[in-house]
Amino acid sequence: MMRDWQPAVMYADPSTSAGLRIILQSRYRHLVLKFTTPPVSDRYEASWTDGSFVADSEDELLSKLLEELKDCGTKKHDWVTKSEIRDPSNPDNILRTQRLECIYCDSRERVITISNPLSQESPAKI
Repeated sequence: MMRDWQPAVMYADPSTSAGLRIILQSRYRHLVLKFTTPPVSDRYEASWTDGSFVADSEDELLSKLLEELKDCGTKKHDWVTKSEIRDPSNPDNILRTQRLECIYCDSRERVITISNPLSQESPAKI
């Protein structure tokens, strides 16, 4: 099985706000997760493909985001790729099926769409 971690992210510390932001952005990059903090904005903000949150503190924002994503926020919350196939509706995209391996969370799978994979990474199997 392929691990989906990027080496620079493997050592982020989820006990710090900055580390947790890095980990979440890596885990949910398919959702285009972005954070905005003061002084750019008056409040702490997170936005992604299907939603957004605004909070008065970074801790509150991260807590709400973890709840929404059903993520425990630990390093043990790891999505492992099971398969990759071409998207039948758009052959330029890859459909990646992943399984959650986490001792703290319920087991589940997700299918994510990787747009234009040649510019991001070479898929192991097509």
